[in-house]
Amino acid sequence: MHFDELHRLYHLPLFDLLKQARAVHEAHWPENEVQLCTLLSIKTGGCSEDCSYCAQSARYDTPVENERLMACDSVMERARAAKANGSTRFCMGAA
Repeated sequence: MHFDELHRLYHLPLFDLLKQARAVHEAHWPENEVQLCTLLSIKTGGCSEDCSYCAQSARYDTPVENERLMACDSVMERARAAKANGSTRFCMGAA
């Protein structure tokens, strides 16, 4: 992408940009098809970041039960199960 094209897109009104984005999506995505994603928390709680809104932060008293980082074999097993159940994306979150 050239800078002048990026500049033009950046300065479009929001709804014009959304309209163009929808047209691109419709041109490249099969109609009536839904993508199934599986999300797995591979480490829960105890995050070192100081985000006061987040229940994962270790700096605040929250009801989240901390869980250590999952073993790679366990993560791979869950990923294979997700694929077998139709997921096309497997997302991992770690606090």
